[in-house]
Amino acid sequence: MSSRNLTADRRFAYALMLRRDGDAEAAADVLTQTLELVPDWPEGRFALAETLAEAGRKYDAIPVYEAYLALDPADSMGAAVKLALLTEVAPAAMPEAYLRRLFDEYAPRFEKALREKLLYRAPELLRAALDEVQPEGTFARVFDLGCGTGLAGVVLRERAAWLGGVDLSAAMVKGARDKNIYDVLTVGDMVAALNTMDEQCDLIVAADVLTYVGNLAAVFTAVRQRLTPGGLFAFTVQRHDGDGFVLGAEHRFSHGRNYIEALSAQHSFDVSVLRPAVSRQEKGVDVPGLLAVLRAN
Repeated sequence: MSSRNLTADRRFAYALMLRRDGDAEAAADVLTQTLELVPDWPEGRFALAETLAEAGRKYDAIPVYEAYLALDPADSMGAAVKLALLTEVAPAAMPEAYLRRLFDEYAPRFEKALREKLLYRAPELLRAALDEVQPEGTFARVFDLGCGTGLAGVVLRERAAWLGGVDLSAAMVKGARDKNIYDVLTVGDMVAALNTMDEQCDLIVAADVLTYVGNLAAVFTAVRQRLTPGGLFAFTVQRHDGDGFVLGAEHRFSHGRNYIEALSAQHSFDVSVLRPAVSRQEKGVDVPGLLAVLRAN
């Protein structure tokens, strides 16, 4: 995160120390001085916006986040998410560059954190629901959206004659590739991967990945086009009790049951399973979720 200006870097480090010590106002002042030296430094601009928000200066933080976005339109630090929380206007999805950076950095400790700290169990829940809906035989072609390091693939491999996966993060895909259970793995956007795929699938799964997408219409459209007649779409989402979708402070989307039901009807899916489920915890507390298995009609 160096600005390539030694004086600016020293001021930045001092500002971070002030912020860690709880003096966000003083940290914001130092960061403002820092940016006088390096006005086009995106990371410094983002840090100032975060510090202003932390100091309770919401309306000062908003234009600084916008200034950051002008410097980094790809938004690798997730300013759009921060802005959405400040303005209470949820984006349609998380910025791809932000998710890629986040999970590239997270990959080395991903499985340990999910399994031991968050008690993650979405793959097992999905497998149990699939065994309930279609207990016999294997699926000819299975595609794993947001495959991560392959936790869902491990659980589904024995029921898949062919197993493919896609994830935005190259580091996560490397973890999946190291398991040697996928026939094909791709780094990229899941909707784009579905839209460019030649073959039809019998099962498409999304284990705890749709929490990073608010508006699921494009996902449902791409999945429905890629499924064989009678094919299954199995996924988990976080749940909220209202309509539509909302963005939470933990930077994850939650979806209403009515929203999932409406999308299913619009995209010619029959609902085989749609029930409350807990696929993970956050700070030791169960996160409300929904488990869905939809059949293309």
